[in-house]
Amino acid sequence: MATQAVTSPLIIERRWTQAEYRRLPEGPPYYELEDGELIEMVRPRGRHQELIGELYAAIASYLRRERLGKIWPEVAVYLSPRHIYIPDLSFLLTENLSRFADDVAIEGPPDMVVEVMSPSTASRDKAHKLRVYYAAGVPWYWLVEAESLLVTEYRYTPDGYLVNQIVSPDDVFNPALFTGLALPLAELVGAPPEETATDSADSPTSAEQNL
Repeated sequence: MATQAVTSPLIIERRWTQAEYRRLPEGPPYYELEDGELIEMVRPRGRHQELIGELYAAIASYLRRERLGKIWPEVAVYLSPRHIYIPDLSFLLTENLSRFADDVAIEGPPDMVVEVMSPSTASRDKAHKLRVYYAAGVPWYWLVEAESLLVTEYRYTPDGYLVNQIVSPDDVFNPALFTGLALPLAELVGAPPEETATDSADSPTSAEQNL
């Protein structure tokens, strides 16, 4: 996403407001706002971008057929005055497209957010971002591990995000939100290396994650 050759996000250490964020020049580099801190996005790897591209193409084609809404890669989402994220993919149902009326940023929660995790972003994606997306009312949250292709699908409930399904790299991902859509990730981007395909130590182990 950004062009900074680092392995972890760079934090600009002072408090930023949403108004200041809106006045930032168009990137690169690109930033997210988290608890008032400006976090520069790191340079993604090729597999990460390939996976985003394949997911976007498959879902966008499905949405055009079904006329359910629209999906975008890497657009800003204004979740709260202290949280502005740039998810890998953001989806809005047709009835909520007005949230992206200015064609600059989605105002309010998307109907689905996808984060493709790399080693440098995994802890934020699985912990802090998950809590922020839940607090903002995002109904569906997908976490996709770029290397292993393990998919965790979260569904919003009043008691917290429910792990709706966990899909291994050998299986086809059938998203609950998109009836009839099949996503064979290993076919789309190639099977993961053997050592990452079997490494699920950091994947959710309980049926529900309460926030």
